[in-house]
Amino acid sequence: MSVFSDTLTRYIEHKNIKVFSLAKYCDLDRSTMYKILNGKRNPPSPEVFEKMTQFMHLTPIEYNFLKETLEITQVGPDTYYTRKSVENFICQFPDQPATDITGSSFSPDPVSEQCQTDCISLVSQQHIDYYVHQMILSESVHADGKIAMFIQPDYKFLFSLLASLHASASLKIDHIFCVGTEYAFTKDHQLINLKYLREIFPLYMAGLNYSLWYYYDRIQSHYYNFNLFPCMILTSDAAILCSSDYQNGIFIKSPDVVQLLWNQFISYKEQCSLFFRPAPLTPENHKAVIDSMFDTFYDQNDLIGIQPEPCLTPFFTGNLLHEIFNYDLPQADAILAAAEQAFQMNMVKIQNEQFLIYSTREGLLQFAKTGLTDEIPEIFYHPLTVEQRIEILNGVRQCCETGVYRFLQKPLSHLPHNLHFCIRGTMGNMVFRNNTGQIIVLNIEETCLVSIFRDYLEHMNPASYCSTEKATELVDQIINDLQNNRI
Repeated sequence: MSVFSDTLTRYIEHKNIKVFSLAKYCDLDRSTMYKILNGKRNPPSPEVFEKMTQFMHLTPIEYNFLKETLEITQVGPDTYYTRKSVENFICQFPDQPATDITGSSFSPDPVSEQCQTDCISLVSQQHIDYYVHQMILSESVHADGKIAMFIQPDYKFLFSLLASLHASASLKIDHIFCVGTEYAFTKDHQLINLKYLREIFPLYMAGLNYSLWYYYDRIQSHYYNFNLFPCMILTSDAAILCSSDYQNGIFIKSPDVVQLLWNQFISYKEQCSLFFRPAPLTPENHKAVIDSMFDTFYDQNDLIGIQPEPCLTPFFTGNLLHEIFNYDLPQADAILAAAEQAFQMNMVKIQNEQFLIYSTREGLLQFAKTGLTDEIPEIFYHPLTVEQRIEILNGVRQCCETGVYRFLQKPLSHLPHNLHFCIRGTMGNMVFRNNTGQIIVLNIEETCLVSIFRDYLEHMNPASYCSTEKATELVDQIINDLQNNRI
């Protein structure tokens, strides 16, 4: 039996359906239908599945549940729930600045008399929360503040507190966490590794000087099986060691012990790898960051991506690029030459069928309205004229005809406008604006994360994106509206 056949059998019994009648309606012989009911095979086509649901008069909830069980049976539960976790991460990617929790005007309370002792036992999560709050807020105002964490990103109080900080630019946060070596899911079937990523991403959105380090291990055995105090939080002059459920621990102020723990943390970090390599786009480093972004185009691997607007850079070539480029930039000639070569490489990948981009109608419409694309920071070019936009849109239309560009439908049709995610080979990067409007290029160093995103994008359900005919009609409509001043 399979999860699909079990569910189908329950529906048949509950609705008093005759198997012979169902088989006849679906143009199947009884032996084939019984094989489906026994879990020995699946419906031979989507059309047969639809006929089965029609005959049983399923409600929308029943239909969606049966369809989900069929997908689980076809690809296996681990693969199915991993792909759903990726989809949830994309849909829930932060689009707006986070709301402050503590506020920029918060001043930490004076350290109590009790905090002056070298060692304090902590006997509840509320007790731990109090000292974490004191430590973090006090450290955030230091001229050379530093925070180290050896902890999983499931301590919501800590990560919400960090994400709300208005810390000095010198505050440095290093975080080591364990990446599971096996597919592990929460009770609601969310992949734990992706759940952790959602918890820490607000720290990048907050613009903190935050570095995430990882090592591989079995999370359950490392943190939850007879380990006394596997979690650690350090500041310049204090430390907390605590249990993985954050119910008990030790607060330490002894300088010698704190220094010992810092030495231990540093030795651990030397054995770990960076999960992300963030690169904020600032006037001082924009040339280096753009070079890093252009490396994506030079790479010989296939490129697959998901973002609000279609990838428009392959069409920013020749005279068009020279017309819109901002020559007032430092090193303008070098940047222009690199951009021209990189964008040409993109077109070569399209021609060689090494390119696949998922995007949205709303993203393309935004480009048609403004003549700007979030793929390239505005500092590098001037908005395109209406004629130049139509030229670009005609290029997009051709890519829709070949299936290289695909427009998303539900549930991703309202893709967060802040997310640009692309993968080539075992490398990937994310480009987004943080809460202060700064553009961040986040290069992904951990290959497992890249592989699960690639798997999701390469096996996206065809129902999640428009057909080639519908996609080209969509672009034609936008071109027509632009030509007739309806945009």
